[in-house]
Amino acid sequence: MLESVWFKPGVITKGVVAGIAKKVSRVAPPPDPLFSGYWDLVASNGLAIAEQARRFEEPLPLPRDVAVRGPASNLMVAEGADLEGSVTLDARLGPIVIDRGASVESFSRVMGPCYIGPRAKLYSALIGGGTSIFEACKVGGEVENSIIMPFTNKAHYGYVGDSYIGSWVNLGAGCTFSNLKNTYGNVRPTVDGKRVDSGAVKLGPAVGDMAKLSIGTLVYAGKSVGTGSHVAGLAATDVPSFTYYDGGTGRKVELELESVLETQRRMMERRGMSLGRSGEALVRRAFASTAAERRSAGARKGKIGQPEKP
Repeated sequence: MLESVWFKPGVITKGVVAGIAKKVSRVAPPPDPLFSGYWDLVASNGLAIAEQARRFEEPLPLPRDVAVRGPASNLMVAEGADLEGSVTLDARLGPIVIDRGASVESFSRVMGPCYIGPRAKLYSALIGGGTSIFEACKVGGEVENSIIMPFTNKAHYGYVGDSYIGSWVNLGAGCTFSNLKNTYGNVRPTVDGKRVDSGAVKLGPAVGDMAKLSIGTLVYAGKSVGTGSHVAGLAATDVPSFTYYDGGTGRKVELELESVLETQRRMMERRGMSLGRSGEALVRRAFASTAAERRSAGARKGKIGQPEKP
């Protein structure tokens, strides 16, 4: 997955920008890594939230018209956060941290342990424990035990559970992720072409940075949606990076790099941000480094809506 770091123009010198693409490379994990896969990160997230919350000394007073279940000492609401009336904060199972500038609309229910990042917005959402929603995300519908990285949109109804979602992702209305097999067996994601036992009965998908999922998209448990990919329909298989995947036909088309860059620029401009030369270099590097992934998955060159090139 592309590292979620985006630079503002003028912050980095031209010399650094010119060489950044050459210096970026895949980092090999240590022989005995702390996390064997994204499933370990998701599984430990609630404990991490609870541990970090201990560092807060004095919680600020809660706004009026907010229903609280559990100890008030488990609530940390930063100055500048906006909680509307008819919001329920359920801290019986762990702390809830709502950072500066975050807003929680009426009829939302947030259960701990949970972290709501700066300037994040909850639209009458149901947020289950073990969830981290980072900076400037827009979230509606139901999310539980998941990690949503900065600047990602899931503003409409749909379910996300036990999943990892990268930055600058857009989930259309009705997107729903499975996190449980019909057999109730352990979910087995594919890593480097091999099925791996995650040890988890509940495990949703992993979605890479800049991915776009159309309205009504359904993704099976433990599947991966690659960086910069576009998905429509039912994703019952892994989707390689920078690929358009049509779940109705199974068609996989390699996206044009310039189109990916333009889409990312447009999304960032809507947030008053810029991709910049360094960000563009990272995307180009990620596109080149995942070419083999697309070939092995059978993605063909072409244009969406037109026949693939041989």
